[in-house]
Amino acid sequence: MSSSSSKSRISNDLYANKSPGLILGFLMLLNIINMVDRNLLAGFGPQVVSDLNLSDSEFGLLTGAIFVFFYSIMGLVMGFLADRYHRPRIIAVGLVVWSVLTAYSGIAKNFLQLAIARLFIGVGESCLAPTSMSLLSDLYPSRKRGLVSAIYYLGLPLGAGGSFVVAGVLGPKIGWRNSFLIMGALGLVLTLPLLLMKDAPRGREDFIEKSDSGKEGWRHFWETLKQRPALMFTMMGAIFLHIPIGAANFTQIWLVRERGFGASDIATLYGIFFIVFGVLGTLLGGILGDWYNARHKGGRVRLLAIMMLVLAPLLLGYRLVDPSSPFFYIGMCTGLFLMSVFYGPAFSTIQDLSPVRMRARMTALLLIACNLIGLGLGSVITGVVSDLLQDAAVENSLTFSLLAADLMSLLTIPCFFLASLQIARSQVGEVLGNQIDQLPSRGLS
Repeated sequence: MSSSSSKSRISNDLYANKSPGLILGFLMLLNIINMVDRNLLAGFGPQVVSDLNLSDSEFGLLTGAIFVFFYSIMGLVMGFLADRYHRPRIIAVGLVVWSVLTAYSGIAKNFLQLAIARLFIGVGESCLAPTSMSLLSDLYPSRKRGLVSAIYYLGLPLGAGGSFVVAGVLGPKIGWRNSFLIMGALGLVLTLPLLLMKDAPRGREDFIEKSDSGKEGWRHFWETLKQRPALMFTMMGAIFLHIPIGAANFTQIWLVRERGFGASDIATLYGIFFIVFGVLGTLLGGILGDWYNARHKGGRVRLLAIMMLVLAPLLLGYRLVDPSSPFFYIGMCTGLFLMSVFYGPAFSTIQDLSPVRMRARMTALLLIACNLIGLGLGSVITGVVSDLLQDAAVENSLTFSLLAADLMSLLTIPCFFLASLQIARSQVGEVLGNQIDQLPSRGLS
């Protein structure tokens, strides 16, 4: 080994040994801020709808299609950049963009101005997940990636739940507009550490085959998808799971309008439930997913299918019971648990199945599947169906719209089961291939 390569390896090891925990913690913090900014509009749903005189369809567009379309499409662009350039600096640029536009949301006067803000918030936030997942995969080995992904995605329940707590606690005191301004300013403060952060050596925790060198172009990217059906089934499962997650943007409006709760009180309670059961689901998904995957090939996504199958009755039933029943709160917390358990197993599965040099783009493609198709359609369809049912004088229109989205999420079960079977089949084939290659060659007698 040459002295230069030895120095490079020592430098890489020092980088990995000193800072992965700090980097993981800081990226989780950014994800919390990201999710608070993204979901603050849903947390202040009743106030914003009233203040700007929005229809359910317009609110669905703001929380769904307008945001997620640009978030998803630009995520693929950001993934391309993250596979090639300095990842912390890419995140820094995105953080500045989404923080400035979050603050601008606080001074929006109508639907159009708020729509423009949501559009560019989506562009800025699109850099964070693909870049972060790519960076973390170069800091941690495969056996730890489920838990690492889960820790990073603790930002989702902490941030999304935190947005409802902000709405419930700060809303009555300073109003929804000032809350947006404060969150935008906080994001700008957190930009500086990113400018000082080093990037990680790519592929340090993985064996990179020589045959893979140079295969970074888009043609090889799409060929990889065709050749690895487990990737496709995992993404399809993610789509169906995110339809009710998109519909959940209407939860606050539903609880106030059709279940009789006070806006501030239920926002705080819902936020606390989201944090507690979201954190529980995220951590258990990562821990149990790694444990099950070590014993069964494709165990991470199979675990998701099993959990969804077992808990589906609670998820569906609580929509139809009276809020005075304990079953109502049990079902609500079950939904928040299932909403969060997905992230560790699914994102680590995508990282394991993706070539080292295209992990950011594969993560971005997963986010397109989750957000543009699943979350975006879930939010918009829920709003449109609710408006149509209201026009037809149907009572509890949001209840039936949300229940329909919950039913569609059951399609995740066959998708994740098929993904686990494909993973197991491909890994058995690789083992048999390696054993055949190791057999001694025999000449013809």
